[in-house]
Amino acid sequence: MNGPLPPATEAAAVTLRIDGALATITFDSPASRNAMGGQFNQDLAAALAQLVAATGVRVAVIRAKGKMFCPGANLGWLQPDVPGAEVRINEVLRTLNPLLGKLRAAPMIVVAAVHGAVAGGGLGLMNMADLVIAADDTRFNTAYTRIGATPDLGATWWLPRLMGERRALELLLLADGFDAARAHALGLVNFVAPAAGFEAEVEALLQRLLAAPPKALAAVKRLVYQAHDTDLCTQLQAERHAIVAAATQLEFHEGVRALVEKRPARF
Repeated sequence: MNGPLPPATEAAAVTLRIDGALATITFDSPASRNAMGGQFNQDLAAALAQLVAATGVRVAVIRAKGKMFCPGANLGWLQPDVPGAEVRINEVLRTLNPLLGKLRAAPMIVVAAVHGAVAGGGLGLMNMADLVIAADDTRFNTAYTRIGATPDLGATWWLPRLMGERRALELLLLADGFDAARAHALGLVNFVAPAAGFEAEVEALLQRLLAAPPKALAAVKRLVYQAHDTDLCTQLQAERHAIVAAATQLEFHEGVRALVEKRPARF
């Protein structure tokens, strides 16, 4: 299905649009700074469920309208004097956590394009992506300990893998803010682009991925992620099976032929 999918409400806080091989999840609640809570959480879960079930999507991008990508949870939604905060948190995580796992296992390559502010649960939403591009004026913060909370949405799983345990503990325990340059140095983001030309840089990255061989990209994603929990001999076997399978694909034939003929490959 191409074009915007029917939203849960007329004013959806998160939308999904599928245009051929490209899917776009957009956080579209700028009035609340795209903070998590209430309708945002419901619409996000619906969009993710539709995305992981979609066929034919090769590249997905997660982006946001307004001044911020996502600053974490809406504090009004977390208010401890409104009964049931623990129930609300539990329910949203019971819904979102399985979807995050499915997105990580999906063959599509997921890009997060972040700007403004990324904090708390916003970091978890960013970490759903395989690649991250940030505007150079983006500010980051884990934020959890500032409100006496513990991390969620995979923060304690992703951060040690991306930057090591001590760096992860520094960010999570002290909750100091940091900029896009440090996020890049820590391995939290792949690319930093000037804010003025951010959209053009995002589009260029998406087009590069859309032009790449989709089966090969999906196999690379699978191999890299499974390597965390695999011994060397098992991983070497997995790589052997993957490259032998790739050699039977039209993608491989076209890639080699294009290299020999000194022309761009057409995947």
